Amino acid sequence: MVCAQQVLSAGSKGVGTTPPNIDPAQSAGSDAPGYQPQWSLALASMWIPTVDISDEWAARFARFSDFMQDTLTTSMVTLWTTSPLWTLVLYIYLIVYVKALRTFLLLYLVYCFCDPRPYDGVGRRVASIQKLPLWKHVNAYFQPKMVFEAPLNAKAKYVFGSHPHGVISYVSQLVAGTTGLGIEAQVPGLVVRGVTMPATFAIPFFRDWALAMGCLSCDRSSIRRILSDRHHRLHQSLLVVVGGAEESMLAHEGSADLILLKRRGFVREAIRAGCDLVPIYNFNENSIYKLVNNQQGSLVHRFEMAIKSLFGFTILLFYGRNVFFTPFRTQLVSVVGRPIPVQRNYNPTEEEIKEYHDLYVEELKRVYIKYKPRYAPDAADIRFVA
Repeated sequence: MVCAQQVLSAGSKGVGTTPPNIDPAQSAGSDAPGYQPQWSLALASMWIPTVDISDEWAARFARFSDFMQDTLTTSMVTLWTTSPLWTLVLYIYLIVYVKALRTFLLLYLVYCFCDPRPYDGVGRRVASIQKLPLWKHVNAYFQPKMVFEAPLNAKAKYVFGSHPHGVISYVSQLVAGTTGLGIEAQVPGLVVRGVTMPATFAIPFFRDWALAMGCLSCDRSSIRRILSDRHHRLHQSLLVVVGGAEESMLAHEGSADLILLKRRGFVREAIRAGCDLVPIYNFNENSIYKLVNNQQGSLVHRFEMAIKSLFGFTILLFYGRNVFFTPFRTQLVSVVGRPIPVQRNYNPTEEEIKEYHDLYVEELKRVYIKYKPRYAPDAADIRFVA
């Protein structure tokens, strides 16, 4: 723009007359350095469009950069949420089509079933996992948030109960373990070990990821080893998804149906170990995926129950944002209730277990009723179906 104006100005110097309607007095001093006649600026603004190309391209680049960042974040979150599926598919592909690895992969499968680490109360935890860029993408996608009703003691031991189960308990994975987004990040010094069904440790490749995250088996002997008084596990706490596979079948969007009334084993173990009970409710866990209609008596429900009766877990029919099972975007909020003090007893009675269980249920209800209007105003009331 400036170059065009200078050319017009220079051309005006070679013309001995001043354009009409221009005061000759205004052209005086036109030979002064840096002078540009006003009439040349007016003509230039009329003849040459003034477009700032740099701002337009900067805006385009910003939009493209945001698009690429969102695509990367969505891809990383999809890989994380579908990791049990694609790791199994990868193993099958390698053992079928890569003959050079077949012997090694078969030996690895035997190792998966014989490895004692998921059951020894220690596992194979890798603390550096919390530094992976993956968690930055998870944080950007779900914007997880933790709310504590009361401060926790980093030197104490707790049994955390996580609700609801959801389709695959993603929030519980964030709350426990080495993600850098959960309880350990909020309470430095507190070690929280999440537990999951033993079948998880039979999935090639994925089992090693679960172990590195700090997960262990949820069988009774494993839980007792986690809460053991041995010196190297003195301050190790437990997080259990109480509802289990049965509750995952109730994980419809907007619902708050829990399997809790008949689940008392975790209370018994807390009393035996002298660990305070702490309920956690994860708002919007059931909004990550959407279940296919599986009302009781339907074909889908009969299929899910048949799988559960055979293997102890079920295969849910659900869907996400696309064919890659990308989860729906929603903010995940975990509210940690007030600890319920527990008096240690190596042989608790049924009455004692029921007493603590009732206190736990009431505290969980209080948390849900208090925070539902803020974090899930459209959700249904909490309901204990079993």
